Amino acid sequence: MTYLNYVILYCFMQINGERSIYSVFHILKGKKSSQSIQDAHLFYLHPFFLSLPKLKRAYFNQKVKELEKEGYIIVDEGGRAIVTPEGAVAVKGAFQGDAFPSNMNGLVYGDQTILFWRKLSLLIQVISNGKQQETLYFPVQRNKNIQDWVKGCLKANPNIENLSSALYKELHSLLTMLSQTLDPTIFVFRLTGYKDYGWTELQVAEKLNMHQEEFRFQFLNLIHGMLSIVEKECSTYPILFSISLKSDQQQNLTISTSKTYELYQRGHTIEEISRIRELKINTIEDHVIELILTQKEFDIEPFISQEEYQNVLMVMKETQTKRLKPIKEKLPHLSYFQIRVTIAKAGENGEVAGRA
Repeated sequence: MTYLNYVILYCFMQINGERSIYSVFHILKGKKSSQSIQDAHLFYLHPFFLSLPKLKRAYFNQKVKELEKEGYIIVDEGGRAIVTPEGAVAVKGAFQGDAFPSNMNGLVYGDQTILFWRKLSLLIQVISNGKQQETLYFPVQRNKNIQDWVKGCLKANPNIENLSSALYKELHSLLTMLSQTLDPTIFVFRLTGYKDYGWTELQVAEKLNMHQEEFRFQFLNLIHGMLSIVEKECSTYPILFSISLKSDQQQNLTISTSKTYELYQRGHTIEEISRIRELKINTIEDHVIELILTQKEFDIEPFISQEEYQNVLMVMKETQTKRLKPIKEKLPHLSYFQIRVTIAKAGENGEVAGRA
């Protein structure tokens, strides 16, 4: 049993048999679909969204079978995983104290993480070599856009000594703050400087006596923690904030949903957007659900009245489910879409049960 086993087990416990096991697979990979984004919101699995973009289905299946063998889950005929009492005890034990990656938020920082790391790691390497007047070295990042960004940063801050000192102070302050619950060496060991190349994930994991799977999550946990603080205190960390690429409203949406949102903001109805974009109404409805989950000010009253919204909430609490069919049976006069709108808004507002 590795750290990933317990991450998957935790996800199954959150979903509580209301989705197939592959909904978790898609969340871990960060599938940019309305369904995966919706599930990450509704079942409070936003920490793990896009945490393992290279995860293979075969390896995921292997982990599921390991959980079955341990008696921690039972997978039913519908492909849904039911967590056993032994499994619930195991996952709570595995994530005691600081073991749970509480800073992680893949829905918010998933796309930013890799860009932030690449820019910061290359900037540190360039500054370190620049201070020693060394120009012959292999850059840790080969991407031209990343290299161009670093060149632009250096052009805007021509005094390399001042830039070096300021960046050091920001990183030292930030990592000191995070060190109360996290190990900063997870980040520091991976940095490359003058004649000092950073270690790989595997090398750092071995150094810290940590499984490589756990290192992956702890590294993301640290980076997301950095991004969260930098975003809130941008004036305190101006250099790191410039690296962090603060996302605008549209960047948290899938491309197709963004296009739907533009038409909706112009006053078009779901039916009109469906005709204009030549997409099924169900697809446009999926986009609306994604908008409810990601845009806090999105108004749902055009789709369901406040009274009916409260009625659905009441049924959800009575039945202890977010599945559409049982709710529809109690409120047959409502459409499935109206029920989905309520479930999405309730999840966004924290009106449904959270982390176990």
